[in-house]
Amino acid sequence: MRRSTIVPALLGAALAGATLVGVAPASATGANPCEKAPWIGQVQGKPKGLTPGARAGNYFWHDKNGFHLRITQAKPRKATTYTGTITSNTPIRDFKWVKLEEKQDSVVLSEDKLSITFKVVNHGLIDGFSFRTSCADSLTVSGLTINTKVLPVGKVYLGKTKAHPAAIPFTVHRKA
Repeated sequence: MRRSTIVPALLGAALAGATLVGVAPASATGANPCEKAPWIGQVQGKPKGLTPGARAGNYFWHDKNGFHLRITQAKPRKATTYTGTITSNTPIRDFKWVKLEEKQDSVVLSEDKLSITFKVVNHGLIDGFSFRTSCADSLTVSGLTINTKVLPVGKVYLGKTKAHPAAIPFTVHRKA
């Protein structure tokens, strides 16, 4: 099993910059081992307590099944619109919508399959999507908004610990 390590300068809540860096040893074996290899600790694992009505925001994580983005808000109320873009340095594949309303929500995979642009209208349940990459070593999340205003970093939850990025946009890395 491949493991990632966090670059020491990024340890702790300060997260020195908007780029998060992880390194995975090259010794893994098997078919497409990078697909299941963990990324940095901040994005690894499903966020604890992510249920409909959880704290409002974007939840982003990686696990053995790939990457996941989910959106929710604390109470069912007036629709809240979340937008953003995720860009990969290799093609995105196995893209799957999760509980999206087709008429209000738009999640588009670019023709070159290197970016996903989304607009999700949330009513208090969970909306989102999942995907894999073709062994990408970096992903950038950018353009995050809530009702056309910039989404605060405190409303972005990464991985099982729900860490916040230092800034938006942010990039996560993995080296094979």
